[in-house]
Amino acid sequence: MCRHFILAGILLVAAGCSAPSQEPAPPSLQADIAFPAHPGDQPGAPALDPAALMISSNRAARERAMDRVFQPRSDLPEWEYALPLDWSADPFGDLNWQFQLHAWRMLNPLADQYARQHDQAYFDRAVDIARDWKASHTDRSAPLSWQDMATGLRASMLAYLIREARAGRAAIGEDGWSDLLQLARAHGEILTRPGFIPDDNHGIFAAHGLMALCQTIGEMPECASGQPLAVRRMEELFAGQFLEDGVHAEHSPDYHWFAMTVFERAASTGWYAQTRFDAGLARARAAAPFLLHADGRQPGLGDSERTLRESDHARLPATPDTCLDEDGDNCVLLRHFDQAGYVIARSVRGARDPHSLFFTCGWHSTIHKHPDELSFEWWAFDGLILADSGKYGYTPDDTRAFVLSRAAHNTVSFGGREPHQPDGGGPFPGACTGEPRQEDGAIILSGAYDPPGPAARHAREIYYRPGESLVVSDRVEHRGGFSQWFHFAPGIDVSQTGRAGELRADLGASRPSLGIHTDPACSTRLHHGSRQPMQGWMSTGYGEMTARYTLEVVCPAGVAGAEARFEVVR
Repeated sequence: MCRHFILAGILLVAAGCSAPSQEPAPPSLQADIAFPAHPGDQPGAPALDPAALMISSNRAARERAMDRVFQPRSDLPEWEYALPLDWSADPFGDLNWQFQLHAWRMLNPLADQYARQHDQAYFDRAVDIARDWKASHTDRSAPLSWQDMATGLRASMLAYLIREARAGRAAIGEDGWSDLLQLARAHGEILTRPGFIPDDNHGIFAAHGLMALCQTIGEMPECASGQPLAVRRMEELFAGQFLEDGVHAEHSPDYHWFAMTVFERAASTGWYAQTRFDAGLARARAAAPFLLHADGRQPGLGDSERTLRESDHARLPATPDTCLDEDGDNCVLLRHFDQAGYVIARSVRGARDPHSLFFTCGWHSTIHKHPDELSFEWWAFDGLILADSGKYGYTPDDTRAFVLSRAAHNTVSFGGREPHQPDGGGPFPGACTGEPRQEDGAIILSGAYDPPGPAARHAREIYYRPGESLVVSDRVEHRGGFSQWFHFAPGIDVSQTGRAGELRADLGASRPSLGIHTDPACSTRLHHGSRQPMQGWMSTGYGEMTARYTLEVVCPAGVAGAEARFEVVR
């Protein structure tokens, strides 16, 4: 799926698009277009808000909009281009970069700057690039030319440019006008094909692009069915993207904000029945503060980066749900999103000693899903302690294979690395988390599921005493052995004490240490930045990995369970 990032406060989809399994047959770019008759035929037509069409850029990009430099991601170098542009270019061997190219990302700062300054030069350059794409695709196409999301984003850009010309706010020549209309017709034709608009988050952009075209050029024959199709698909997509508990269904907190922002911007156009989205977006907004660690950052679960969400974090309640001590000192907020499969135990807003424990067990599809059933992240004492390996990126290499393995998460693996299931089949439908409970001064998070393959059952309970201890108890029904995995945040030093099954984790300056006690029936291995096999790494940025300590607790065949204790040593 597609990565996203924020520019000037606007969420933009930016990366991670892979080629579809089968390219759609390209539409004709040589249709006889007789509508609208001429530019300027709708004087005074209201301008479209570029942001509502997912068109935006930051100041640096706007200042360089005319430089003919394309750099959709900061982790890759600039690419200088000239017209005619090589639309089959792949200078970095990166599918996402190719997606960005065909999504016309270089037009974003041009359109954004034009909207701000009404300078015809920016409009002309955007039209020139669009026409160049058309000329290149008249009799051929590249692998991502008609990818669903890129097609939707181009349709939105075409709608913006055509609306400006129809309103007479921008001048355009006869040949340019004809080319834009032919492009619009081709995009309308492919976007209305049965099944072209997918059910994942890409479909939002495809449906919204179709709607933007039909709101701008309602004369297109495709809009007779296209406009109601766009409305229906947006409603279906919204219902499929958010669960009734308010949480986004694509297994990654990062995409919760992504989907909220995209739907809010689409709804701001007034093209859809707003009431259809209001209740769901309200639930999503209410859930958002609880999908953050105690420092206001997203947990790195699934395809998530650790983005800081200060404004949402500030909306956390200051009143706890429950207190673990009779004197009322150790109090926590508890949230169980039972449909999504998230359980969160954490401190209240403004707590003196903030902490958070984020537990996951959900399977709604393979979209942004990692094999992280019954995994968790733990934040305390001013930083992450146990942390997921994170997203890394979408390039299909050995590192992506690692982060999509069970051994890259704070869970249990059975007889190997056990990669992500590529066929879409999951070990269970929905979620497998239990209702959190309180017992003997501890919060207990739990869950159980039936893993695929020879393993028959995995049940886990986490006993959490904030500021004191965390105990992970696993029960396994399995013919062979299994491994418990515990991945520490970078900067934490982990060492053996010399006693079997005992280790120590030094959390760093001004932070306490942890005494670690593993099950005596199992052995321990420490990994740190290993390559063969890859282990002991955490994603600290898109395409970036940082070495860190990973504890593997290896339990042989015949062992039915294991317990690992992490006790705070002050």
